[in-house]
Amino acid sequence: MNSPKEAESLGRGDPSGERQPRPLPDFSNTITMAQIAKAAGVSQGAISSLLNDRDYGIRVSEKTRERVFKVCREMGYLPNDLRAVVRMYPELGEFCLLLARDLGNAADEPALGRLASAAVASVPNDVRALTIARYDPTFDYGARPEMLPQPVRVGVASKFVSFGHVNPSLIQAITRRGLPYILLGASINQPGVVCYMPDYPQASFLALEHLAGLGHQRIAIVSGPFGSTEPAILEYNGGVRRALDKLKVPLETQHVVYGDLTFAAGVSAADTLLERQPAPTAIYCLSDAVAAGVIARAQSRGVKVPEQLSVVGCGGDPVGRFTLPALTTVQLPYEEMAARGLAEVDRLTRFDDPVESHTNMLPVQLLVRGSSGPVAK
Repeated sequence: MNSPKEAESLGRGDPSGERQPRPLPDFSNTITMAQIAKAAGVSQGAISSLLNDRDYGIRVSEKTRERVFKVCREMGYLPNDLRAVVRMYPELGEFCLLLARDLGNAADEPALGRLASAAVASVPNDVRALTIARYDPTFDYGARPEMLPQPVRVGVASKFVSFGHVNPSLIQAITRRGLPYILLGASINQPGVVCYMPDYPQASFLALEHLAGLGHQRIAIVSGPFGSTEPAILEYNGGVRRALDKLKVPLETQHVVYGDLTFAAGVSAADTLLERQPAPTAIYCLSDAVAAGVIARAQSRGVKVPEQLSVVGCGGDPVGRFTLPALTTVQLPYEEMAARGLAEVDRLTRFDDPVESHTNMLPVQLLVRGSSGPVAK
């Protein structure tokens, strides 16, 4: 369900409503810098410095800069420098998907492939393409702006959507230009940022509710790295605690295993958990890769899935369809996040509305397959 702010935001962009995007001016008129300088109340040197992005030793405040760009837009001036065009007419700028470098590649991180593919497919037909760039989630771009990702540094993109660990300095570099910033998969309370993220707590609840409904009481959890501060992991774990409390299912400390959410971590977790006495009858894994590792290792140890052990993953990644048996999992809406994120950043650059920072929680869905079944009698 959309939050009230999201519903209001979507309503503003509804083409069936009364409001319309701000129109582009008539670019057929010949506009001189002298005319712009007179209308904006600044010198021609300042105009030249701003429009050509050159430092002529003329200090121009951000307030004056915005006034000049506003005047240029009202007069229908189209500069030769593409960067100045984007500053004046952000709706003409390119789309850019910013990905954290520590995500690896699509082969290592299926969510990345799903999201990137959906983002490319969601680019409007009248736009040439979407640029994909990497950023360092720990780098201070405020101190070294020359190290910003190329689409941000060059200034020809205006519609930024990001996925991965949050870098506040990168966000500030973009929102300081008056541009919106769409964050996928996480939430941050920072001016100019709109977030789209899965309902991580509900994902844990659906998985555990499913297992409890099958009669399982000894449920183990394969969580993320011990002590992780990653928001998604914290949300998952919070959902686990609330779900078990509500479902009246006990959780023993020995039935919680931590790892890096990879296939190898699942293999190791299975070895650890299946040695415990009494062993769990079900395991909930915070990723599909871990769940695939648990199933593979359990089967190699002679433990039948789901007759002796039920396994539920989280993600909805393609690997879940190819495990034996096929993996029961909670599907996260990566495709929807990408599509809605691109639509929202496009909308925000076409309207004069200030960006109201808020987070949109997107629903998740339980996919019941063969890896989960009733507890053995």
